[in-house]
Amino acid sequence: MKILVGYDGGEVGRMALSLARDMAGIRSAFVYVVTSMTGGSSERRADIEKAEKGLEFARIFMENSGIQCECQQSVRGLSAGEDLVKFAKENDIDHIFLGIRKISRAQKAILGSTARYVILKAPCPVTTVKFEPDSLDAEDLLRDRNILVVDDEPDILETIEELLDVCALDLADSFETAKKLLKKNHYDLAILDIMGVSGYDILKLAKDKEVPALMLTAHALTPENLKESIQKGADSYIPKDELANLTEHAADVIRARLLGHEGTWFSTLKPFFDRTFGAGWRDKDRKFWNSFDDRYGK
Repeated sequence: MKILVGYDGGEVGRMALSLARDMAGIRSAFVYVVTSMTGGSSERRADIEKAEKGLEFARIFMENSGIQCECQQSVRGLSAGEDLVKFAKENDIDHIFLGIRKISRAQKAILGSTARYVILKAPCPVTTVKFEPDSLDAEDLLRDRNILVVDDEPDILETIEELLDVCALDLADSFETAKKLLKKNHYDLAILDIMGVSGYDILKLAKDKEVPALMLTAHALTPENLKESIQKGADSYIPKDELANLTEHAADVIRARLLGHEGTWFSTLKPFFDRTFGAGWRDKDRKFWNSFDDRYGK
């Protein structure tokens, strides 16, 4: 069996890859991942480099799952729909997976819909995929995410590995190991302990690479560390008492990043902070917390 993924990167592309990977595993199929580009003066260098990085991600994604694949740019002066249909006919493709991006009515009227063209013209079945983060549950949103977990307690690393079994995890028990992994790999999320692994230093490295970070702590559970985590760019600050709910907290961080708004972690955990830190715990830094409330909401 041969599968074709029309791949244009992004979250919808990731979902198309996941579905194709799952079918390929069941049917022992070969997967072609194709990014179609018109070519000529209309293509910017930045777009070409983005496509190359996306295809490298797709190759690693498939190979890590044990799926044979070929990833390539197709530049033939055709529209994406025409190009994918032609590729499918030339290579005897048995099934096509295609992500659907949201476009305006005007764009649809002028350019037409790639998915519509492929569905109507393809010589084989076509599965289309939409990505709507608000409608996905936590596990589906986290599926196949690359996550770095840094903690010096082996039992915590083991527990997180069990809780986030739908993700691809890299585990580190020291600052140096985490630094090497961050330098080498791309991550969708970093989960960082504060004490014992220089968590704030790793947070800075993650922030420099635009990796969202969730601080997970027990020994550094204080109003001062909560404030410092926020000031240094952490996306969430979760007590280890909440470890059983880590899937939901991790999904909250990723959903917030994708949608471009703040997460719900603080409103969810404020009753816990109030009980743990005591009444009036924010009064000492009222100016900071007023500003925080304006940003996140009370």
